[in-house]
Amino acid sequence: MNNTSLDLSQQDGNSLTTQDIVFAVLHATIIIPGVVGNGIIITIVVKTSSMHTTTNYLLTNLAVADFLTLLLCPGLYDFALTKVRLQGLTGDLICKLFAGNAVVPITINVAVLTVCTIAIERYLALVKPFRSNLRINEDNVKYCIALLWILGLLSCIPDIQANTYDITSSKYPCKRPWSLDEYSLHKPFIIFTCAGFGIISSLTLFICYFEIIRGLYFTRTICSESAITEAERRAKRQLARLVIWLAVIFAACSLPFAIYFLFLVSTDIKTVQENYETLFVLHRLSRFLLFANSFFNPLLYALQSSNYRDGFKMICNLRIHCCKPFAKNAVYDVSLSQVGRTVRSSNDAHVLS
Repeated sequence: MNNTSLDLSQQDGNSLTTQDIVFAVLHATIIIPGVVGNGIIITIVVKTSSMHTTTNYLLTNLAVADFLTLLLCPGLYDFALTKVRLQGLTGDLICKLFAGNAVVPITINVAVLTVCTIAIERYLALVKPFRSNLRINEDNVKYCIALLWILGLLSCIPDIQANTYDITSSKYPCKRPWSLDEYSLHKPFIIFTCAGFGIISSLTLFICYFEIIRGLYFTRTICSESAITEAERRAKRQLARLVIWLAVIFAACSLPFAIYFLFLVSTDIKTVQENYETLFVLHRLSRFLLFANSFFNPLLYALQSSNYRDGFKMICNLRIHCCKPFAKNAVYDVSLSQVGRTVRSSNDAHVLS
């Protein structure tokens, strides 16, 4: 640390702009509630033993990945780093861990892989219920989660290596593959990531959820209308709406970023230079949408379940009454493991199976 210096002098042309403020505020609106929301989901599952199921473990893994994605998101401060000058190992370390987005792509890719795993699990549970040999169970879910993180890490090795501190830069101090200034040096890596984690993952979700909708309403392989109750019919409609929203929100948040960079790698450098300002704004917007997916995930995947809502209420009740006299707390002397012990509607039976 002795060979590290910090220069906060303002560089020419790097003054704070209205655009910087707007995008910082936009990121704040998703980062703060998103971190809280994902943290609540993790807490509920950890403290509620009855929710220690395969699907809830996958949802918790998704919440952990989204939590880290938002926590490490540099969107709140990266515009100010043009004024910061570091030297030595500290510059490289900050670029790789925070400002350069070397770690965040790992958590984003893990979240994408987890979303696809949940979609495939729901497809197998609802459309292919007798293919139990293909399903993840409580015995092997930990190995599945470990594999997701290993794949996420391996997919980002080029990103980690390319993220370095550039002391000569008069603009952003970190070299990043996912930027207008560096993308042309990393075209194979960008094409692989955009195609695999953007296009193919979206197609996987659409295919799985299309098959679920088809089984619900057309082939009737999931439920026959004459064989279900009114409550199950309402749950069926709710499930249909949910899976549609899941696919639409994921595509709306993930595809713009992938399409944007696939456009960049397919066009010539001169066109990019001539339209640099416009493309820079589109880059910021598509990146914001990518991070927004980590904000929407807890709302779509977990908080729609009565088990999670009950767990949240129980946590709130315990916190509100924890400071009251013991005698007055007797009614609240209940373990969180009792929350969710009963699936109170067929909606949860479908969604969390």
